[in-house]
Amino acid sequence: MPAMLVMEGAVGFEIFFKSTELLVTTAIILLGLLFGRLQIKGVGFGSSGVLIIAMVGGYFFQFEPIPILQDFGIVLFLLCVGLEAGPGFFRAFKKHGRSFVTNVIVLLAIAGVFTVLLLWVSGTNPGIGLGLFAGSFTSSPALISAMQFNPERDVIFGYGLAYPFGLLGVIVFINVAMKMLRSRMDAELAGRTSMHSSVYRLEEKKLNGKMIKQLTVFQENEVVITGIMRDGTLLPASGKSNLVIGDLLRLEGKKENVERTGNAIGSIVDQPINLDGDLGMRSIAVENMGVINRTLKELGIRLRFNASIARIVRSDLELFPAQDLRLAYGDVVHAVGSPFQLQQLELFLGREHGVAPRVDITSIAATLFLAFLIGGIIIPIPGMGPFSLGLAGGALVSGLLFGHFGRIGNFIGRFPRSATHVLKDLGLALFFVQVGFDTGQSFIDNLGPDALYYAAFAVLLAVVPMAGSLLIGHFILKISVSECFGVICGGMTFTPGLDVIRTVDDSEKPVVAYSSVYPVSLILIIALVQGMHLALAALQ
Repeated sequence: MPAMLVMEGAVGFEIFFKSTELLVTTAIILLGLLFGRLQIKGVGFGSSGVLIIAMVGGYFFQFEPIPILQDFGIVLFLLCVGLEAGPGFFRAFKKHGRSFVTNVIVLLAIAGVFTVLLLWVSGTNPGIGLGLFAGSFTSSPALISAMQFNPERDVIFGYGLAYPFGLLGVIVFINVAMKMLRSRMDAELAGRTSMHSSVYRLEEKKLNGKMIKQLTVFQENEVVITGIMRDGTLLPASGKSNLVIGDLLRLEGKKENVERTGNAIGSIVDQPINLDGDLGMRSIAVENMGVINRTLKELGIRLRFNASIARIVRSDLELFPAQDLRLAYGDVVHAVGSPFQLQQLELFLGREHGVAPRVDITSIAATLFLAFLIGGIIIPIPGMGPFSLGLAGGALVSGLLFGHFGRIGNFIGRFPRSATHVLKDLGLALFFVQVGFDTGQSFIDNLGPDALYYAAFAVLLAVVPMAGSLLIGHFILKISVSECFGVICGGMTFTPGLDVIRTVDDSEKPVVAYSSVYPVSLILIIALVQGMHLALAALQ
């Protein structure tokens, strides 16, 4: 209500709020995001924290939702999903179709069949059941897809109940499975790399005071210096670095080459040089089309960025970074340097071709217009009635088209990842707030004895598809254990699982597997939910 403030000798004025709904919406988003940041051992609710806080607000204060913000949130979220998935969606099928993508299809197929059977046999409400599936997979796209065909309150109830149990089920499964398969993972790690590192003390007087770029002994033997320890200080090994008698050099290459080179320059030292603190190692995927098919000598990485390249991984093969080696798209460059140097090198090698340096509001408007246009088309189908993709489908198709082609006419479809992440999170937050207001009361009212069964269902819906995917992926498709876990995390869009995997395998392999299937899974999981809805409708 307006409040009148009057001071003696002053003109009265009113303080009032014309947009209380917007004030409440932004307050809930703020509180929800802060709650989502709370983590236990690296795992938290993330963006779903907004939904939880909104449901609390809807229960205690009966806030009224704003339907147009909910619709706009759906469109913005799925549009950005399409923009992010577009560049890699079709490429992933071509590059990893026989292994990673096949395995993620197996994961989702098992999930779909098992979910439908479990819900059918148990007689679970389809809306609640699909919400349980979305929550067990911790998947926001699955949640939005389920809500297109089922009562929102049922879907949100299942999602909110299953989400924490889905998180727990995934983490426990990965930890237990890694312990059971630890011997296999250790064997894979031991046989994966032909690279070896050792530390040698420089004793050869001919090399004293020489710059690394002036010495041929390392290039001839395909050995690289990845760190220099001098008087207790760790120094980067760039081409302009001078070597001094007594330096401890960390050499990396094939074992026989390292031993031959080390013996030629001095004697081995039983003192490891850890690349931490001021120096670090980073794996960088080559995506900048401007560096493709150019040699390392032409790029002058060592001189320009004062960083060392330890090795290059191409199609699971480790290559020595010879000066005449030409980079290919998708190469993974393992570089050593200071955090700033590595950041600059990553911007140079990893910047995606065709990405606009900033968000173009005109292009965003064009993608939104196309989304609404496609979503509004109604096609009459004989025997089935009118068919339409709706707002959600139109936004996804529009995002995929712009993301895949990168540019349509004068409109750009690829933006910095940080920008699309912000827009995607904003859309999801707007959607979660309105849905939470609408379902908060019903969620509490529906809690009862059945909640225990639903919690058990959530664990099963998460664990059974993961177990099937791991067994088929590793023993039939012959994918390594850590890569199978990467596929599972990417297929379930569960990023925190990577942190668990990397406690055993800190190479780029789980990350490559994850990133290869992630855009594919974002799209397939939306289609899967719609397919499960049709199957359940046919069985009833």
